[in-house]
Amino acid sequence: MKITLVLLGVALLMACSSPQQLNQSKTTLISVEALKSDFVQLKELLDSTHPDPRFTMDVEAAKLHINKLSEELNTPLSQLEAWKYMAQLNPFFSDGHMAIFYPKLNKNYNQHIANGGQLFPIDIRISKSNKLYVNTNKYESLDIMFGDEITKINGSDASDVIDTILSRMHGDSLIHRQALASDRFAKMFWLMYGDSGAYHFEIYSDSKRREVVIDGVFGESDKSTFTIDDFLNRKVLNNNIGYLRIDRFYYPPYLEESFFKFMEETWLLFKQAKVQDVIIDVRTNPGGTDHYWQRGISPYVASKPFPFISKYKVRLTERNLKLGPAKGDLGTIVERPYKPLIPVSGKENQKIPGKAYLLMGPLSYSSTILFLTAFQDAQQAVIVGQRTGVRSCTTGRIQPFKLAGSNLEVTIPTAIFTRSAGAVKCHEPIEPDIVLPVNSAEPENTIYELEEIIMKQRIKS
Repeated sequence: MKITLVLLGVALLMACSSPQQLNQSKTTLISVEALKSDFVQLKELLDSTHPDPRFTMDVEAAKLHINKLSEELNTPLSQLEAWKYMAQLNPFFSDGHMAIFYPKLNKNYNQHIANGGQLFPIDIRISKSNKLYVNTNKYESLDIMFGDEITKINGSDASDVIDTILSRMHGDSLIHRQALASDRFAKMFWLMYGDSGAYHFEIYSDSKRREVVIDGVFGESDKSTFTIDDFLNRKVLNNNIGYLRIDRFYYPPYLEESFFKFMEETWLLFKQAKVQDVIIDVRTNPGGTDHYWQRGISPYVASKPFPFISKYKVRLTERNLKLGPAKGDLGTIVERPYKPLIPVSGKENQKIPGKAYLLMGPLSYSSTILFLTAFQDAQQAVIVGQRTGVRSCTTGRIQPFKLAGSNLEVTIPTAIFTRSAGAVKCHEPIEPDIVLPVNSAEPENTIYELEEIIMKQRIKS
């Protein structure tokens, strides 16, 4: 599928801003020369940092559009305007690990919330056909129902709003970008269009169109400190089925010990409750570091040591030389098979006697993909869910940079990991062993459905 780059004029970019978006009034404009130097730097970073950009993108097409944006830029921009302009490259990288980001976005977003900002009020879902649907039942009192289509927002066609956001969203594919944009819609809408206080919607349902005005919501700022319970949940379901939800595989240092303590206690609880099978829910887990699942899950689930990946390709940065396993000269690219197995000994008394069902979703990514493919390829677990928009072989070991002219942030992967089943499946999504559509509006319903499937599986075996 070809991607068409929409080159927005500076006037349109400025029109998208509002006084309640980001305070740009005292921001010095970035010169055309400085911005053009960012495009040069970006191409240099792509060549000097990525181990093989052709794994994810059409390199010639990406560089062509970098050049085109550079050539068509003829006026100074604020940093926000520069991001809106340059982020149009994100879809061309075709990788959830490579993108141009607005710096300190979360800090600015939290400050806006603290100042009483009113955020986009409706949980939404972007469909595969790029339509916008209500994904919540919270507005039934306004006769807005789950599944209703939103056709206009503040007078703009919803399709135009979606195109504006998706044209700056990173991701492996259009489907992946749609999932990420759905998950981050309120923040992206604020970044692109600002805060209108009240939001005017045109709703289409039951073959009728009607207008409704909803006040923006007063959100909560992101917490500065967390507990492990913010990311993990466990319970024992009916029929001796355990449930474990893990929302991420990365934690600040002060939570690492808490993670492994939680996992140890979880498997002990499951053992005491005579849990036979377990559901491990990673539907919203964007990944992180592999040792969390290799130490916290594998020994309690797998019956034997199993492969992690079949091979890797890595650019030898200073960080990668420290992390290993590859050795060589700084800046070179190393491609080698990977033979070590994931150890599973030491927890024999706490292993579940039945099967592990790994529940994936459209936001499962990065280390979570490695987690799913390693277990699937070794037949150590059952993968449940639906085909997503991400590759089953993933890039990783992200290296962040600042573009010198604008101070925008860019991340570039320095490694590519091939699943243990081999490269033939690399560019395809994971094929679930059991197809089960993910219900994002009522996630508990998916769990109930999976419970019934597990009971049927027990009868068969």
